[in-house]
Amino acid sequence: MGTGHANPARAGAFFLFASPELTYDRHDPDAQKALLEAAFAGLPWRVRELLDTLPAAQDLYFDSISRADVPAWSTGRIALVGDAACGATIGGMGTGTGIVAAYVLATELARSPGDHRAAFARYESLLRPYARRCQKGGDRTGPFLAPATALGLRLRNATFGHPRGMAWMLKQGQKTAALKNLPRQPDPAPRR
Repeated sequence: MGTGHANPARAGAFFLFASPELTYDRHDPDAQKALLEAAFAGLPWRVRELLDTLPAAQDLYFDSISRADVPAWSTGRIALVGDAACGATIGGMGTGTGIVAAYVLATELARSPGDHRAAFARYESLLRPYARRCQKGGDRTGPFLAPATALGLRLRNATFGHPRGMAWMLKQGQKTAALKNLPRQPDPAPRR
């Protein structure tokens, strides 16, 4: 038995494929398994061996790579943070963006006691350009992971299969995720 989430007796697989919007019962794992079978049937390597494990899979997670872009991140006294405001899809920026957004929102609320509208407006104006950069990275992730051409497939495999390729990809992510000039939390009011 492994520790934490790692169990050496189990292996996981990640299948990703490009398709038009799919119509299926999202509560039916057999329908999801059939879609995977159809998308990957006949592919080389050990794909058939992996697909043969699908019938016994009890913890299948099947979803689309998608994002909802909202015109405003706040209305009334409600403000969105993280993926709800500016999801970055499968690029891996959702959690980081959510943490940064919460920090910026808290800072702006602390700077404007009693004026949440001003705080919300500053929060969005500070963070939206950063979120758009992260989204652009996420927009490229799906086509990179599920390329439409043989050349794209070779490039993806070469990138993942070589340490320099992985290092380059991580460096690009760091450039995208760099956020400069975070607002500074105001000094706490002196206690009386």
